[in-house]
Amino acid sequence: MLDSRAKWIWINSDPQKCEYAVFCDKFTFNGERAVFTVAAETDYILYVNGKLASFGQFAGYPFEKYYDEIDVTELCEQGENSLRLSVRYEGVSCATHINDGAGVIFSLDIDAKIALFSSKDTLGCYDGNYVQHAPRRISPQLGHTSDMKCGTDSELIPCVEVEKTYNILPRPVKKTVRGEFVKGKLLENIEGRRIYDLGREETGYVTLKVKASAPTIVKVAYGEHIADGCVRYIIDNRDFSINFETDSGTREFTQYFLRVAARYLEVLAPDDVEIISIGVIPYLYPQIEKPFPLDDGLDKRIYDTCMRTLRLCMNNHYEDCPWREQAMYVLDSRNQMLCGYYAFEDTDFQRANLVFISKGVRADGLLELTYPAKNTPAIPFFSVMYPVAVYEYVKHTGDKSVLDEVMPTMLGIMNKMKGRIDARGLIPDLEPPYWNFHEWSDGNNGVRRPDETGEITHLILNCAFVYSAVRFKELCAMSGIEFDVDTDAIKAGIVKEFFNPDNGIFSTSTSRRESFSQLGNSFALLIGLGDWRTLEAVKNDKSLTPATLSMLGYVYDAIIAGDPDHKEYILADIRKKYGYMLDCGATSFWETIIGEADFGRAGSLCHGWSAMPLYYYNILK
Repeated sequence: MLDSRAKWIWINSDPQKCEYAVFCDKFTFNGERAVFTVAAETDYILYVNGKLASFGQFAGYPFEKYYDEIDVTELCEQGENSLRLSVRYEGVSCATHINDGAGVIFSLDIDAKIALFSSKDTLGCYDGNYVQHAPRRISPQLGHTSDMKCGTDSELIPCVEVEKTYNILPRPVKKTVRGEFVKGKLLENIEGRRIYDLGREETGYVTLKVKASAPTIVKVAYGEHIADGCVRYIIDNRDFSINFETDSGTREFTQYFLRVAARYLEVLAPDDVEIISIGVIPYLYPQIEKPFPLDDGLDKRIYDTCMRTLRLCMNNHYEDCPWREQAMYVLDSRNQMLCGYYAFEDTDFQRANLVFISKGVRADGLLELTYPAKNTPAIPFFSVMYPVAVYEYVKHTGDKSVLDEVMPTMLGIMNKMKGRIDARGLIPDLEPPYWNFHEWSDGNNGVRRPDETGEITHLILNCAFVYSAVRFKELCAMSGIEFDVDTDAIKAGIVKEFFNPDNGIFSTSTSRRESFSQLGNSFALLIGLGDWRTLEAVKNDKSLTPATLSMLGYVYDAIIAGDPDHKEYILADIRKKYGYMLDCGATSFWETIIGEADFGRAGSLCHGWSAMPLYYYNILK
């Protein structure tokens, strides 16, 4: 662990966005074991004697940071050794980290005795391997890219201490594990552009070996498709590319500060620049996959692709998509957790993520949109479903100890929403800046039409609150806590406000009386409302707005609960939707069935929430 004398430091007292510092030291090793402990804002790369030792900071909250303990014994030599610690300060808050100022803290112990620690006497300087102070945004969720160069460090100078919490805990999850280098195969060489195929969706770190006759910039764009005949890397205000500023001669780069997801890489550089090698070094979270017997064929292809989708969307925490966002949301994570109970032997990852989410609570009692993040447009529906994810964890693992850590957050959520129940017995939408989102479909995406003014109440939020409250009461009973809410009164309010007795279907919202959704009616069935006509509509009524891939699980659960012949219907639906993606060449499953053309041509082709067939194969087969 960190030495008590170690201090948070930086190379100056006024750090700027996209600033890269390097901290250098020497130490003598004549022992048996050397362990380096570090926490950094925003990220770090550690080298010992010029060899890569570790990288990849677990992003924390302002009130709580996380350190890595790195065994560097095998990189040490008897006698004098060198240590080089590169640290990136991004200087921006986004969906994956909170800007809390530049800083790094570290110590090195040899045979349990401290050999060095960070202080104002530590020497540091600007890192010559990275382009300084040149922010270029990847996406609003991911923050800035990181560009590399062939440069030299500035002069080493003593550091300054910086203010930051000393509540620093061990990394809550394992580190990702390196896979075999995946070399890109040249597909096309057009003037100034070369496209390389990695063979399938990969996630990891771009590595490039290049030969140039003069200094130049080699831009590497990365993406999941070449639907435009090239990698679509500029999409509105997004830029999925990395610049490598090379000098003359042969140079090698590996960009460990920026984890990417891609099927294709495209090099934009002068034609006389030789690309000797380009590809991605994959890193995946270590998991032991549970075997599941399926005959070769469509079902096995779907199952295996679901498994790969899950693996690609696990890094420091669950990620929605490793290409565009790398962010952790409650509903995305809930799907991934549920699949993980059947896919993997280990359940520690689920527990750690549930606890980490619980710390992203807002002053109003609801959860932030992503974790770690702050001042986000929180989604009430997602907050309401957090106790469901905890309930499923406890039911699948039997581990009730997690309740001690997450119960205050769950109580805050449920009491906040309970306090909003009005005279109708219903919960109206929350006012902006809350995002009243349920899924990516018309009427449920939180986007109002011009004619939708005033207060709106949605079917899904109210059904979800009842669905969650039933499970939360069970969790409270396990903890000896009382939570009282009249769910019967809410259900009566739902029927009165949304149910059409003439056709047995529930309307989407108070502002969309003639709109009906498959997801909304599924949630109604899940809390015991509706009748056989509701179930029939969920299964076969094409006038209902169909549920998207993210929410198909609730549709399937509603059908399982009400239809004794549910198995063939669900498997046929999975084969149709997921078989279509495979026929289109998918090597991981998409964010929505529309694919890359969705969301203004920014649809993700690898999304964790879309791995749900894995769960249903396990419970139905």
